[in-house]
Amino acid sequence: MADADDTAPKKESRQERAERRRQERAARTRPTKSQSGHSAERTGFGTFLRECVAELKRVQWPTRPVLIQATAVVIITCLIVGVYLYALDSIFSKLAGWLINQQAG
Repeated sequence: MADADDTAPKKESRQERAERRRQERAARTRPTKSQSGHSAERTGFGTFLRECVAELKRVQWPTRPVLIQATAVVIITCLIVGVYLYALDSIFSKLAGWLINQQAG
């Protein structure tokens, strides 16, 4: 039979806790690596532009039919929402006018 002391977690000394905290702080302050492998620190505007161009080369641009279809969906949705809001605005403005006339009369 094993002693109860064998299964209990070892109590951490003050020095061990301090060392663990130092290591955790150091890990948080280290610059992280992005997916491209570059460090998170930027060195200048030229580097920024080069990285922008590199990102834009990796973008998967839509084909013409997909772009036309997506544009049509957006325009139709805007028209439907516009008509819906116009109808609600007309109804509520007539209702508000009727209520104001009822109060005044």
